[in-house]
Parts: sequence; structure tokens; C-alpha cells
Amino acid sequence: MELKSPTSFEIRTPMMIVLLLALMVVVTGACGSGDAEEVAFQQISDPGQTLSIDDLLATPYKEVNDHSTEGLPGASYVSFGFFKVSGGDPYDYEVRFYESHQAAVDLGTAMAMEGTGPDAILSEDDATYKAGIKDRRTIIGGGVGGGARSGIGPKFASYAIFGNIVMLCQGSEPDQSLERCGLLASALVPNE
Repeated sequence: MELKSPTSFEIRTPMMIVLLLALMVVVTGACGSGDAEEVAFQQISDPGQTLSIDDLLATPYKEVNDHSTEGLPGASYVSFGFFKVSGGDPYDYEVRFYESHQAAVDLGTAMAMEGTGPDAILSEDDATYKAGIKDRRTIIGGGVGGGARSGIGPKFASYAIFGNIVMLCQGSEPDQSLERCGLLASALVPNE
């Protein structure tokens, strides 16, 4: 029996098929990943309607208390409470109402930044907006010994401006806070 060596065409054809299949997998994966990913909630958005405290209280949001608007230019109402998505944990929110989306952006952004993120001002002596400052703090760190903690930190890692409201949303990281802002926004304006 005589062994015949394969021609270059016979060697290249299977290699070409393997390369073509690999390329198809890469292209299909790249195209498919865009469809599967959720669009992140935008930090500033306008659903085109003016929201009221009644709209907020018509959702599963539960108001714990309302805060004074003194020191919060342009705000007409401030609600501190929590929102629980069915079967999940409750998340804390501070919701500030303004006359319009533009007022929320122009007057609410600086005060929202003061109360959120790693540079949040959590001391009543230093804060411009003092009402509810204790609600904007959380205990952080594991501490040493039986239940000891290492200090306080911001409860709200970020905020969102949704229409005429500014929402400070509980989370340890900005992306987590924005995701939770999106949960409340979806309850306020379904399909948003």
C-alpha cells in the first residue's frame, strides 16, 4: 500500500474552515453582547413630566420623614424614605423636589454632590444643607472586637436628577447607587 502525502489544498481547507468558524464566533459574540447588555440609568434625565410627592407616595416608596428645605435653594419638599423591590432588600433614598427639571439641575446639583460620594460632607458643622445629615451617614468598616465599627461614611455613593427631582440613592459605589436610582425612577414613570 502506497501512502500519499496530502496536497497543500487538502491541508489549507480544514484550516480555513476552523479559522472561519472562529471568526464567526467572535463576530456573533460581539454583536450579541450589545443586545444582552442593559443600558445604564442616566444620571441626568427628563421624562417630560413634573413629579409630585403624591407621585412618589403612589409607588412602593415609604416615607420615613420629611426634612426642612432650609439651606436647599429652590427645593419645595424633601422626603427621606426607603423603596423595596419585591423580594429584595429595602434601599434608602433622599428625594428632593424642585419646580422644574432645569431648576433641579441648576440648583440641585451642587447640593446633591455635597451629600454623596467619597467626598460627602457628613458633619453638620461643615454642611451647607444640614437637615437630614444623619440620614446621609452609614457605619462603615468592620472595626475590632465585638461589633465595633471603624467610623462613618456616606450612605449615598451617587445621585440622579430625574425630571424635577434629585434623588440621593443608597449604595456603596456610584454605579450601584445609580442602578437603585433607576429602580425608583422606573416606579415613578414606568417604561422609563
